[in-house]
Amino acid sequence: MTLALGPDPIRRQKQRTWRSAALSIAAGVAGVLALCASAQQGNPPALDAQAQSQAIIRHLNSVIQFYRTVHEPVQKAGEPNDVVYRDQAVAQGSQIAGFAFQSAKAEAAVLSGQNPQAAAPQSTDQQRLQASQARAEQRITDLRQRLAVLDRQIAAAPARKLEELQTQRNQLQAALDLSMAMKDALEKITTFSRGAAGKGLVADVERLQQSIPELQGNDNKTSYPQITTVEWALSSGVVTQSSVLIDLAESRHTLQTLLDQNEKLRQQVLGLRTPMVAILRGLIATGQQLSDDAAPPAQDNGAPAEAPPVAPADLKSITTRFKSVSAATVPLSQEMIVLDQSRANLSAWQSSLTNEYGRILNALMLRILVIALALAVIFGGGELWTRATTRYIRDMRRRRQFLIIRRIIVGFLSVLVVVFGFFTQFHSLATFAGLITAGIAVGLQTILLSVAAYFFIIGRYGIKVGDRITIASVTGEVIEVGLVRFYVMELAGSSNELNPTGRVAVFSNAVLFQPTTPLYKQVPGTGYSWHELIVKLSDTAEYKTVCGEILKIIESVYHEYRPAVLRQHQAVQNWMQTNIAAPEIESRLQFTKGTFQFWARFPVEIHEADATDEKITHALLDLMAANPAFKAAVAAPPTIQSAVRG
Repeated sequence: MTLALGPDPIRRQKQRTWRSAALSIAAGVAGVLALCASAQQGNPPALDAQAQSQAIIRHLNSVIQFYRTVHEPVQKAGEPNDVVYRDQAVAQGSQIAGFAFQSAKAEAAVLSGQNPQAAAPQSTDQQRLQASQARAEQRITDLRQRLAVLDRQIAAAPARKLEELQTQRNQLQAALDLSMAMKDALEKITTFSRGAAGKGLVADVERLQQSIPELQGNDNKTSYPQITTVEWALSSGVVTQSSVLIDLAESRHTLQTLLDQNEKLRQQVLGLRTPMVAILRGLIATGQQLSDDAAPPAQDNGAPAEAPPVAPADLKSITTRFKSVSAATVPLSQEMIVLDQSRANLSAWQSSLTNEYGRILNALMLRILVIALALAVIFGGGELWTRATTRYIRDMRRRRQFLIIRRIIVGFLSVLVVVFGFFTQFHSLATFAGLITAGIAVGLQTILLSVAAYFFIIGRYGIKVGDRITIASVTGEVIEVGLVRFYVMELAGSSNELNPTGRVAVFSNAVLFQPTTPLYKQVPGTGYSWHELIVKLSDTAEYKTVCGEILKIIESVYHEYRPAVLRQHQAVQNWMQTNIAAPEIESRLQFTKGTFQFWARFPVEIHEADATDEKITHALLDLMAANPAFKAAVAAPPTIQSAVRG
């Protein structure tokens, strides 16, 4: 359901407002008539000064709160005609505050007359300040009059007296300036001392009124920001409509708060007016009684009855008190009328906001539904594309190309739908981009870390396809390096022989930044590793002869591929720009666990390591078969193993 926003709703709103005001005035007139009709004899009741003063201060605080809330920017989005409600609410808030302070001042005067101790007398210092200020004002008046007379004399004076008169005028002008400065200083001191030293209800009312300078006659009108129109929001994206919807919800809440404050003020006004009305009834009853006593009815013989003397001062005092009490009661009645008008205006404003909220909500739900349907069509078409490609294209390379094209098209169309569905203005797009960036930084920190690690992986000491690495207890060869992850073909087997297991291990690039997961790889540019040969010897063996024979076998095998290893070593030295010891055969005779053993360490090409170990094994077996002394010197079968796993 939509709200027509032409001149008719405004006219109907004004009619409802004036109707409410008329009813309130009629109720006030009826109350006065009933007051006069129900007036009885008796003395006017006295007010509880302390309780009434507290009620007045509470009411003024509530009025100030209501005034401040009304003057705040209540609505940020809506129809242009909502400005009428806002301006009317602001004007009525000012009227309510004005009537409240007018009534409070008058009632404070009534309470001061009833209880003289409630009025705070002025101190001696304040009296002196006021007297000094009066003298300063009188001196300023006298100096101005003397200056006016002197100006006339200067205008008609001859040339010989002109200089003397001009000197006198300058002296008078200096004296006038000094008096003006003294007056300004005295006014500031008087104002400050009155606010600081004032006590009692009158002073409290003055201080509260000073907290609203706008009520002191200043025309400082508040400039409100221009509201966002509903028609513009209806044609905007999801982000703008959501923002407008939130603004309307906040505006509705603020208006409900204003309505609650309005009702609270109304109850407070009723509470303040009730004892004042009782006093007026008592004064009316007393005045009628005195009037009847002053003019008694005629006797049976037609002669007027003798009337008791009535002091004119009694009727005069009653009249004076009636005027003072009515001066406090009438503004309360006026405030009640304005409160009723304000409530009608706020209710109409709230109804308008409710209709606007419903329109924006319906438009937002419809736009979200359209976006969801568009995305469903796109993803459904992508799924059909995938199935058709898998079914009709047999070539794996071409199938992959078609699937990549499908992914690009689906992603592009999805981004278009999201962008044009969510954003219609650049500033909303920038806001959403900021939110997305923050979400990416928090929610996708692992992916961002992987992308950052990619640049380390492809760096100087990084990994590339074909490298043999060991990471997280997995040894294998790198088969692909991606932007966020790399793939390793797993190798397993004995310490000397590693073969593919048929599995591919996938690691995130961010694993490089994990301190508990080290990564091992060959030195860049090298393809050799180290193997060890261990031969246990008997106690009767000729150690030098046996060790020499074993070294000859290792050297003969190593001599076949030694040039390739040295070339790799030289390339690494040139690349790293540093000296590295050349890979050579190392050997030593050890005494371990009560036995002698010969240990030899030699380089092997990684991809030919198995063949190299096999050659050494066959050479040792041939030597043991041909030389019984060598066989007797070997206490246990030799062991060939990798010095480093992987």
